[in-house]
Amino acid sequence: MEKSQTIFYLDDDDEDLDFFKEVAEELGHKVRGFSEGRIMLLVLETELKKPDIIFLDVHMPILNGQEILEIIKKSDTLKTIPIVMVSGAYPKKLVKHFNDLGVNYLMKKHHVRDYKEALEEVLNTHLTNCKMTS
Repeated sequence: MEKSQTIFYLDDDDEDLDFFKEVAEELGHKVRGFSEGRIMLLVLETELKKPDIIFLDVHMPILNGQEILEIIKKSDTLKTIPIVMVSGAYPKKLVKHFNDLGVNYLMKKHHVRDYKEALEEVLNTHLTNCKMTS
């Protein structure tokens, strides 16, 4: 691990939120989990300290991950924060679409045994170009 990072993670599934937080904290990072996109956006806009990286679940009620991504990328104060989209699958068409929107990494939801390694890979990658976990 390079350095401890502050991570915002948006997912409407409480079990996924808890699991992500547990794994990321085990790797030495601080995680703030959100189950509603509008609340995460409010925190992003109002708090001075911004996260080092944001993970967004693609499939969310009300505001989905893509809609949150588009709002973040339009904000002068938020658009430079690296974004990782998280989903169970990424069709090739969707990979290109997210790349065009400025996503830094696409992470598949892994089985428990693979998740820690995949998360560590994402957090230790220089997030300048869109990449994807296998």
